[in-house]
Amino acid sequence: MRFLRCVHAEWLLLSPRLTRTRLGISLLLLAALLVWLNGRGLDPVTVAMQAGALSSILGVSGLVGSGAERAALSVALTHPTTGLAIATGRWVTVVVPAAIVAIGATVVVGWHTTAAIAGVAAAAAVGSCALVLVLAFGRGAAALLFLFMAVAGAITPERLVDMAHPGVVRLAMASTLELGPALWHYRDIAAGDLGAILHAVAWTGLGIVLSGGLVARRR
Repeated sequence: MRFLRCVHAEWLLLSPRLTRTRLGISLLLLAALLVWLNGRGLDPVTVAMQAGALSSILGVSGLVGSGAERAALSVALTHPTTGLAIATGRWVTVVVPAAIVAIGATVVVGWHTTAAIAGVAAAAAVGSCALVLVLAFGRGAAALLFLFMAVAGAITPERLVDMAHPGVVRLAMASTLELGPALWHYRDIAAGDLGAILHAVAWTGLGIVLSGGLVARRR
């Protein structure tokens, strides 16, 4: 019960962040942009996945990215709680609005249940990864991950490797796309692929555990 109370305490941070910072309007603008891109040819599954993944990165940047937010984690650890509870609470706080954005975008562009599920899975896995990176390296890591997901996240590793003279950078990007949470993986969730579902679940759990360890180190 104490664990759940700690998670709930972190969840209470969401409302003031959405209404008193730029996070709420940023999520709305992102959803509007993706809906507009759908009218220019972006398919509904990609809209849902981009909405979930990019919204979760924006959420992590807003809720954990600043120096003040990370300092607040140290203050929270002075109370009877654990790093894992705080990390889980922050993850929930990030993923719930990201999932709502993904579902809302799917409703607007034409409801597809499988697309919405893929969007929520992308929000969960990418949000967990973003939480680790931002806790370790700060808000700049969120910006880089946002650009990476927006530009290359949906590209399969094979397409990068098959390019002529791919180079070290492209090979590194292909490896990241193969092993990490990437949208090309989660597109297969819309087709019911069990491997893609397990990939998203594994990254979600791993990210939360690693984030809990990084938070605990701030004690």
